[in-house]
Amino acid sequence: MKTDPLFIPRDSIVGRAARYSAWGLSGKTLGILLLLLVLGSLVGSFYLNQASQTAAAGLEIVRLTREREYWRQDNADLRRQIASMESLSRIKVRAEELGFIKPEAVEYLVVQSPPLEQPGELGREPSDTAWEAAMASGPSESHEWWEELVIQFESWSNTTRWPIPTANESRAASPR
Repeated sequence: MKTDPLFIPRDSIVGRAARYSAWGLSGKTLGILLLLLVLGSLVGSFYLNQASQTAAAGLEIVRLTREREYWRQDNADLRRQIASMESLSRIKVRAEELGFIKPEAVEYLVVQSPPLEQPGELGREPSDTAWEAAMASGPSESHEWWEELVIQFESWSNTTRWPIPTANESRAASPR
């Protein structure tokens, strides 16, 4: 027995296969779904990128905050060390280590007004009239005032325990 094959027109098979996928969706629907999938993945990647940058910025803020606290603590420690170095008891001990001694007696020199002396009158006591005369002189005699001041300092330097060299003596003593 011979059976005749079933005749199915080719146009209906090819057309149906081209129009529908395995899931029963058309090409246009698959294209839209594929486009939505690509757009969703782009939005997701942008979101993940933004979230990772935000997390990295947060970690950087935490690191900088810790560093700032470290430097504040270091600064406070240095201030404490400075305060301990400036204490009077430590300065006294350090001065004794360097050979400084406490003076046995302190002499205070009370000066009512600076005496004025003329170049030839270094041994004479200053008088009040010389002071009044110097005060009466105007600013036009400022160079004379300066000379009198220099002479006064020289007379003070001659009465001290340690001789202070004059400008000419210091130039002659300094090696070149």
